[in-house]
Amino acid sequence: MAKAKKPTKRKTDLMSAAKVVAGVLKEDHVVTLDPNSLKESRPHISSGSVALDYLIGGKENDQGVRPCPGIPKGNITNLYGLAGAGKTTIALQTAAETCREGGTCVYIDWEHEVDHRYAQALGVPITDTSKFLLIQPDTLEAGLRYIFTMAQAGVDLIVIDSVGAAVPKAFFEKQDDGPAPVGLNARLWSAYLPKIKSKIKGSETAIIGISQLRESIGGMTSFAGPKKIPQGGKAWSFYSTLQIMLRVVGKEKGKVWDGMQGKAVDSVLGTCVRAKLDKCKVSDSAHREVDFYLISGEGVDNVRTVLELAIKTGIVSKKGAWYSWNSNEGEIRAQGLNSFKEALSEEHVSQIFALVKPFLTDPKSKSEEENPNLAEVALGDLEDMEDILGDI
Repeated sequence: MAKAKKPTKRKTDLMSAAKVVAGVLKEDHVVTLDPNSLKESRPHISSGSVALDYLIGGKENDQGVRPCPGIPKGNITNLYGLAGAGKTTIALQTAAETCREGGTCVYIDWEHEVDHRYAQALGVPITDTSKFLLIQPDTLEAGLRYIFTMAQAGVDLIVIDSVGAAVPKAFFEKQDDGPAPVGLNARLWSAYLPKIKSKIKGSETAIIGISQLRESIGGMTSFAGPKKIPQGGKAWSFYSTLQIMLRVVGKEKGKVWDGMQGKAVDSVLGTCVRAKLDKCKVSDSAHREVDFYLISGEGVDNVRTVLELAIKTGIVSKKGAWYSWNSNEGEIRAQGLNSFKEALSEEHVSQIFALVKPFLTDPKSKSEEENPNLAEVALGDLEDMEDILGDI
């Protein structure tokens, strides 16, 4: 009985086969990567929060490069949380950082509630239309036209505030008083988001979509209460590269003079916000979280954020109301956090941040062996803070 011949394995030329397909389709879809691209971080925009940027960036690779220390360009970022969690503040801070670096930003304000003075206080060039455009469309379809056109034009950042406030045109054209179609907003986003993502890939436009948490329609309740999901449906979860959930975990109150009452009254001076990366495809930081601080009317307080992280990790010592830290020049000690902040220079804050960095990317690194001494901190580790803390 004759033995069956073993099939000979042919060596396939991948590029030749791909060229055949490209010839049929009249278009080439093969992505060729430059080996040197691994030595640089992918294009990104700072969120204005040094702690959040560093968390998104993840661990350094073999080349000593952090994959993406900020909001990734050419991708969709979904920013969601309850009301008052700082979503608009982070979006405006990102817009300010974009314009400060010479980029352009389009802010789609479907809620029609952007405070011009607050945006200007955060550094947004609200009156310079060559850098920043504030657009307040009436319908979802009108806003989508702006998004497609601006993405094709190569705008650096497009902010959507908010996803749930975008009202489909069909709502305005209803002649009867019957109920509106359930889930129409989510169905439209599900249809248009894949097209938006394909548009921004080539132009490297970053899109931030802001969503508020709402009770799920027909969702089962639990002991914790009704289930809450982000607005815009599940499409935003599928097509976003980065999902950041913000929630307030603490409020700082103080006395503020009230001229109407003629006395000092209690007021919220700032909030502590916890950011959790529910989805992160640009680094290994998925499901990690970090706290940062917002000052009412001023935005992100990076110095306070760095100091609080240093206190939690034991880099800065706190005994009662006294704070101390051993620098190269000697011990810096002050009573009260504000006094301690004033006693620190910009270089001191950068040095403290360099010591805090390992805890942002690896929460388990708490031993002294894993933390560099001040004498061993390289100057390159301090460069990340120079741009963000330049005006301290």
